[in-house]
Amino acid sequence: MMHLIKLKKYLRPKVLFAMAVLCGSSVYAQNKGKYSISGQIDGLADGKVFLSTRYLGKDLTDSTEAKSGNFNFKGTSPGTLIYSLRLGKQQYMSVVIQPNENVKIKGNFNHLDNAEITGAGAQKVWEEWLKKWSAIRDYAGHLYKMADSIGKGDRSAVDAGFAQLNLRLIDTVDAFVKRYPSSAIAPFVIMDRFVTYPNPEKAQSNYAALTSVGKNTIYGKELGQAIAVSAKTGLGVKPDFTLPDREGKNFKLSSLKGKVVLVDFWASWCGPCRKENPNLVKAYAKYHEKGFEIVGVSLDDKKDAWLKAIDADKLNWLHVSDLKGWKSNLATEYGIRSIPTSFLVDVNGKIIAKDLRGEALEKKLAAIYN
Repeated sequence: MMHLIKLKKYLRPKVLFAMAVLCGSSVYAQNKGKYSISGQIDGLADGKVFLSTRYLGKDLTDSTEAKSGNFNFKGTSPGTLIYSLRLGKQQYMSVVIQPNENVKIKGNFNHLDNAEITGAGAQKVWEEWLKKWSAIRDYAGHLYKMADSIGKGDRSAVDAGFAQLNLRLIDTVDAFVKRYPSSAIAPFVIMDRFVTYPNPEKAQSNYAALTSVGKNTIYGKELGQAIAVSAKTGLGVKPDFTLPDREGKNFKLSSLKGKVVLVDFWASWCGPCRKENPNLVKAYAKYHEKGFEIVGVSLDDKKDAWLKAIDADKLNWLHVSDLKGWKSNLATEYGIRSIPTSFLVDVNGKIIAKDLRGEALEKKLAAIYN
């Protein structure tokens, strides 16, 4: 099921933004330059056109008026960034903007995928990735339809299909990075596929394949910082943190030394988390008396919703949260970008496994206690 969650993101509309940057602005104060965009889109109604991306953890947005299908933007770019261009209410396209470029976009409002973009030096590399991703996404959609039609029946063929598709995705990213090791697009893809949906080994190996030029782009430096953060929850690491529990009292993870502990990042609003909770309830009931403990770390920002979900799902273990949502200091420190995310700590406080769910968690606990 983990592979399904990893791929499901891309069944959403094509709004493609950069990830939040994890370090100070001085690191990226280089290669700044002006740019311009001129668009000519047949069938585009008069009205606002929006341009947006993320840089240093903040939204960069601009807007202009389109008249008779024509629009223009002028601005300053801090480096190579992928921008989302919104035309009309729900039509999106993405364009890679670099300093000192004059970009021209020509196309039809009803066929934006076929729009011609010239003057954007990194656009062809980006579009090559989108084409590769589109093929993977389309087959994922086919597998989801199969899963829906099966319902609660035998899902072995669907699971095998997703396992193969996940391997295909890994091979596709590997080949893309090898082909474009100096491009700013390569580290963006690594971030998007192996950091947002954690695969530390592939993130590290693909980062190592980048040239110094690729590593020194905005996305390359962000990727390097993200890898450094993920090392704080790598296998063999001894994590520790202090957070308030449901009563507001400070709880320290190391106070459970001597127990096997699953640290589970979740939230009341997270559908996949709530679906996984019955598996955790089952594991807790079976192994708690043998020394197994769970610490639920919530990324909620409303205490009532958090406590209500705990009671509704009968989660009778330890719960902590700073109630800051995605702005949680611990989530930032540990590089938590998607939930559910978890790691299993042994009796000595070392991480021995990550993101075990359902049958995988049961097998691991059985091996430990039996």
